[in-house]
Amino acid sequence: MHQGVLAFMSFALPQFNGFQEHKMDPKYRVAIPASWRPEEGQQLILQESRRYDVPCVRVLTLAAFAEMERVIRSSEKHSSGEIREALEFLHASILPVSVNNQGKLLIPKEWSQRAHLEAESTVMMVGRGEYFDIYNRADYARVFENQKARVAQNFGDLGIF
Repeated sequence: MHQGVLAFMSFALPQFNGFQEHKMDPKYRVAIPASWRPEEGQQLILQESRRYDVPCVRVLTLAAFAEMERVIRSSEKHSSGEIREALEFLHASILPVSVNNQGKLLIPKEWSQRAHLEAESTVMMVGRGEYFDIYNRADYARVFENQKARVAQNFGDLGIF
C-alpha cells in the first residue's frame, strides 16, 4: 500500500488541462492563462490543425513538437521518402512564437481567420495535456459534443465518462 501512495505522489499532471474562455483583442492577441505560460524567453509553436473537421490553432511546447517529430521519424510502416515528406510538411506548417511580457500570444490574422477566430471575439483555449488548441466558441461546442459522444461510445463501459 505504501508504494502505491508514493507512486501517486510522484505523478504530475501535464501542463495544459481544462479549458479557458478569453477574448481575442483587436490585434489578434489572446491572453494565455498564467499556469499555461512558458518560461520567459521560451518559444511556443503554432500549428494549423483540425479536429472533427473543425479548424483550430494548436499551440505546442518545444517538447511536444519534438515528440511529433519523433513519432514521424520512428514510423515503421512508411518509407524514408514518406517520412521526409511528412517532416517537410510539418515544418512548413508551423510558426515559432513567443508570449509577450503581458502574457499575450499573437496569432497572425491569416491563421486566425482560417481557424474562424475573429478579433474581439471569445475564443476557447482547450487543454490537451502536452499542448492546447484554440477554437472559436461555436466550433469548440461542436468539437466537444463529437468528442464526448465518441469517447462515451468507445470507453463508456469503464464508468469514467
